[in-house]
Order: sequence, then structure tokens, then C-alpha cells
Amino acid sequence: MLHKFKWKIRLATPHDLPFLREMLYEAVCWRPNQEHPLIEEILARPELAKLLDGWGRDGDTAVIAELEDGSLAGAAWYRFWTQENQSYGFVDANTPELGVAVRKESRQRGIGTALLNSLLEQAQRSKILQISLSVEPENFSRLMYEKFGFRKIDVEGTSWTMLLELARSS
Repeated sequence: MLHKFKWKIRLATPHDLPFLREMLYEAVCWRPNQEHPLIEEILARPELAKLLDGWGRDGDTAVIAELEDGSLAGAAWYRFWTQENQSYGFVDANTPELGVAVRKESRQRGIGTALLNSLLEQAQRSKILQISLSVEPENFSRLMYEKFGFRKIDVEGTSWTMLLELARSS
């Protein structure tokens, strides 16, 4: 018998930063059949450490998927970068870059889609006109991004930079 898998999406709080770090690790180490270094080792790399360093600055936004039992299943977040301090999917200083990750045991249940939808709604409420991301083309998440309307605009190394123009509200 299948059990209904229930969750709610909520805005992240400063207390969720350790979970955001765990989800950043999941996003970076997405290949399912590959051995990965420890989380501390991965997130100590300068290019990855900066992705959440100083979290809480103006514009930093995250949503969390929380299961019925209170455990956390996934997160989606975005952050603004500058020309001088940018990340992998940087487009410009007015375009935040997003990340999405779901714990392995909670995947394939619609949580990633729900997180991304909620985060994009937050972006629209904040009057953000477009949002970007960086993804390797083999990553199964790329298909979800394409369903939302993200399109490839650049290739950097082995990753695609993808962009989504958000609907402008009147």
C-alpha cells in the first residue's frame, strides 16, 4: 500500500543554514553512483564555501520542504552576485542565481518541483525579472529546469548557465 507523502514548503530562517549547507553538498555531489568526499571537504573549497558564506545578506532567499514529522527534505535558494564576486551561473548583478536540492530518500516525489515553484513565486513577489542557474547537462534536474522554461544561454566548462525570464506583474 502506498502512503501519501506529505510536506509543506516554508521560508527558511537563519536556523536553517546548516541544512542549506547540507543541500548545497547534495547539489554539488549529484551523481548517484559516484563516491564523494566528505561534506566538510567539499564545502571548504573556496568556490563552494562562498556560495553560503555570510548567508542573510540583502536578497538572500530560501525555501525549505518540511515533512509531516518535522524532518527536512529539501531546499531551494537564490542569491545575488556581483561582477567582482560571482558564482557559476552569474549573468548580472540584478539576476540572482538559484540552487535546488532534495535529500536522496525524498526524491522523485515532486518536492524539487514544489520547491522551485515556491522559490520562483518568491522571486516574482520581490520584483525579480529573471533568475539563473548552473547545471551540468547530464544532471537529471536539468529536465525540471527546462520544464519551468529555463533556457541555456552559455556554457562554462562542463556546465550550462540557464536563464528564466519571470512573468512581469502589472
